[in-house]
Amino acid sequence: MLPFKWEETIDPQEPLLNWRKKAWDRFEALGWPQPKQEAFQYVPLAKAVFLPLAEKNPFTGPLPEGDRIVFVDGFFDESLSQIPKSLVCQPLETAFRSYGLFLQNRHAIHLKEETDPFALLNGALQSSGAFLYVPPRTKLTEPVTIYHVSTGEHTFSPRLFVYLGRGSQVELVQQGHTSGVMNGLIDVVLDEGAQAVLTDRVEASAVRFQSLRATLKRDSRFEFRKFSQGSELDRLSAKVQLTEENSETHLSGLVRLGSTYCSHINTSVEHIAPNTRSRQHFKSVLEDASRFSFQGKILVRPAAQKTEAYQLSQNLLLSDTAMAYAKPNLEIFADDVKASHGATVGQLDPEQLFYLQSRGIPLSDARKWLIESFCR
Repeated sequence: MLPFKWEETIDPQEPLLNWRKKAWDRFEALGWPQPKQEAFQYVPLAKAVFLPLAEKNPFTGPLPEGDRIVFVDGFFDESLSQIPKSLVCQPLETAFRSYGLFLQNRHAIHLKEETDPFALLNGALQSSGAFLYVPPRTKLTEPVTIYHVSTGEHTFSPRLFVYLGRGSQVELVQQGHTSGVMNGLIDVVLDEGAQAVLTDRVEASAVRFQSLRATLKRDSRFEFRKFSQGSELDRLSAKVQLTEENSETHLSGLVRLGSTYCSHINTSVEHIAPNTRSRQHFKSVLEDASRFSFQGKILVRPAAQKTEAYQLSQNLLLSDTAMAYAKPNLEIFADDVKASHGATVGQLDPEQLFYLQSRGIPLSDARKWLIESFCR
């Protein structure tokens, strides 16, 4: 699965070597994922063939306008990034000297609680990561782009920690053009009253794993949106913890796939405190021999009374060879909870198509309108 030994990636002078070693030990203890594991039941793991690690190469291509955090071959490039003056964005090795207590605590939590092998593999193979700090009461009016580019077909492991101070607001948009194997991780912590929106726009590439971890404190709100047109293998692992009262999260996504592309979404929302809210809503539109799977979990702890949690997966199949799998799941240990989950898999309604055609609308336009209606 890995065309190299971890020991071959070691630089004895690397500041984060100790954390990388601990992540590698946890990864080895868990082992490579197996098809029988529930989280990987529908993932074609045979396609998860990692390439040699990328080296840090210069990039001279075009970059998006506006504020941006740039990763080249998985390495945070401070010279190409353009950060608002009100924010702090530093390489991880620098941030460990300035914000060491917070980052050490987050690393320790990940090593103790992480159960996803690819998230641990990111920690073991991480390149030069980045730390983004949004000071208290800072509210940005324009989004910040997290932009990924690659200079060749390699394996790269970008890592970004985001901390929002009390009452701050920020919108992040992740996009880019990459080749090879991307195994990224974004970790977000929202302090009291903070609000964050993260949009993930997946470009077609070979293999892409994305881990998302978020921790919400009192009165905070986190929204995540995923838009994908697929890859040979695209997998999202999202875990959100609502740790204090009146925190709220919305997770949503739209996946439109053709050819033999596949996309897999695995979510976990944990309600720890009372009066917390979550909503998950993912849709897929599948053509040709494409594949999509959604496995979601809502976990309500005993103390999380007055929880409101909803989960829905809707899938539209446009060919006889496309396949969708949906496994929503509730695990509730509190007795005063509003929670529901559901899943639908179907095709375009012949009666709706006939109705539109009877009004003089060509079949091709009728299909297009119904698909657009489903996506909205």
